[in-house]
Amino acid sequence: MIISNRITELDAVANVENVNDEVSHQSQSARGRKWNNMPRFEIGDRVEIVGDIRDQFPSSIGIITATEGTFSLPKFRVRLADGTESVFWDSQLQVPPVMFADMIYDTHVSPVPPGLRGSIYEHHMRFISREFDIHVKLTRSDERTILHGQLAANGVAPKSSLVTLLFNRGPLATTVADSYGEFRIEQIPSGDAMLEILVPSRRIVAAFDVRPA
Repeated sequence: MIISNRITELDAVANVENVNDEVSHQSQSARGRKWNNMPRFEIGDRVEIVGDIRDQFPSSIGIITATEGTFSLPKFRVRLADGTESVFWDSQLQVPPVMFADMIYDTHVSPVPPGLRGSIYEHHMRFISREFDIHVKLTRSDERTILHGQLAANGVAPKSSLVTLLFNRGPLATTVADSYGEFRIEQIPSGDAMLEILVPSRRIVAAFDVRPA
């Protein structure tokens, strides 16, 4: 049993402090709930449609171009890989977990196979991630660097794939691979780069460096 000898005036002050603490706690809790309800996605995020609704679209991957709805019930406008746009609830989208691809070939450290040398600078790389095979070629002419790439899964180009080039972990450019799995991105700066390839249920990242001219 605890015995407390308190002075009335101090009890009054303590009660005021307790009320203030409770109000502060409620305010912090409200802010916490508000923070927890913040949208999971931002404009520019590369996402995948999830749930039964994905079967209604020719492509299930795309990039967020705008936010709509309310703060507590956010909706997102997504440009899909086939070029169409649609609006989705937060719960209908996800960012697949990342899988890093392994570099198995690099002409900066490997001999250049016959037939690959050209009149302009070329840097060839190859990455693998499970069944995915990624070929990347950097070409430079007149101080202009271009990235050429091709993606295949078990020897076949994926039906839908979104390719994003990142520098400093931020997106520089996003494009769509064609029916042969080929893609191209121009005006490549020098530095540490990552190639992010989004396919249904998979997000593959290949890291490499772009050397200055």
